[in-house]
Amino acid sequence: MALLLHRIPITFAGIAFAAFVGVVSARADTIELLAGVQVDGKIIRNNDTGPKPSIVIEVDPGLRIAIPKSRIRKTITDSELSWYQSQLDSVGEDAEAHYQLARECKKNGLLSQCDYHFRRAIEIDPNHSRSRAALGYGREGNKWVLFDELQRQRGMISDGGKWKVSEVYAREKRRDEIKEGTKLWIKQFNSLRSAFLRQNKRSADALASIQAIDDPLASQALAEALEKSRGNDSDPPSLRRIYVKRLGALKTSTAVQALVKTGLFEPDTGIRTEALMQLKDFGGRSAVSTCLPIVSSPKSSPSSVTAALAVLNYFPDPELWREYVDALVTKHQSVSAAGPGIQAGRSSTGGMGLGMGSKQEVQTDYQNNPGALSLLKQIAPGVDYRYDQAAWRNHFANQL
Repeated sequence: MALLLHRIPITFAGIAFAAFVGVVSARADTIELLAGVQVDGKIIRNNDTGPKPSIVIEVDPGLRIAIPKSRIRKTITDSELSWYQSQLDSVGEDAEAHYQLARECKKNGLLSQCDYHFRRAIEIDPNHSRSRAALGYGREGNKWVLFDELQRQRGMISDGGKWKVSEVYAREKRRDEIKEGTKLWIKQFNSLRSAFLRQNKRSADALASIQAIDDPLASQALAEALEKSRGNDSDPPSLRRIYVKRLGALKTSTAVQALVKTGLFEPDTGIRTEALMQLKDFGGRSAVSTCLPIVSSPKSSPSSVTAALAVLNYFPDPELWREYVDALVTKHQSVSAAGPGIQAGRSSTGGMGLGMGSKQEVQTDYQNNPGALSLLKQIAPGVDYRYDQAAWRNHFANQL
């Protein structure tokens, strides 16, 4: 039986020789390289030691070649090729037989032979569906089209071995670019910050560079620096105010989140006020949606409610009058610690006795919130019912 021969001249270690893909010599070992090329010969030495492990193969009497193992995909022994040689005469011009032999070749690691017999099957029978599928073909009407080409015609994009809709691919690529750009900015920003804090000849240039930041990808770096320096002396207030102003200028979701946190938790009054002023220009909706749940939650502490109402005062909204009225007086519960388990004592008559300790008790407190009253006065100028929630509700009901 004749096989189609592909002679591929290759050069290795300065010696030119020919390798045959799909050729089986009657008596040989075969080394398959990563490039898909096969070298036929006789393996005479397997070097596993040394800096560059290699296999020495004799391709001709007197011609031996050492091939680094890093270049080798698979080594096929003479016995494996003998098995393959014994199968060739039985396939003839039968497409199904070639398909079955291709599958056996794949099981035995004879990948080049596997590919050859799949292709031979569709040469004999162009509609042999299983061989077509094995080679990556799919049906497009009455024609067989390579699956990859079919996907491209459908507007799909190959990414890491997976086919993706172009919109998904573009979105994921943009996400990866943002992630990488954010990492680079964190590294660059930390370098600028360190240069400024060292107070040397580079400090002025570093400060100017921080003040000039206008890349939205720098938002994460600025937000982390602002949060990490909260409540400590690592960064001077003047530098932290610059962080706030740059975040306000960038107008990203990361920047807005950082400014809302600063408005709620920042102990420095000046920096907290600056953050809230930045949010008035961009991000007010986010601040309101963050603070309203804090105000209305029965689990919020009195201090948290006070802080949230202070933020809301920068964004008064007449549509939220019900929430403001509800927040005029808030209910808070606390649990008192249990007393000792057993107590010994003397009674009024002089006798001794034992008593059980007190249990945990839930204590309920009500807090008047000036922040809620201030909001109501902003949306209803000239009206003041103090903390009378019923009177405020009647007022707005009459307005409606």
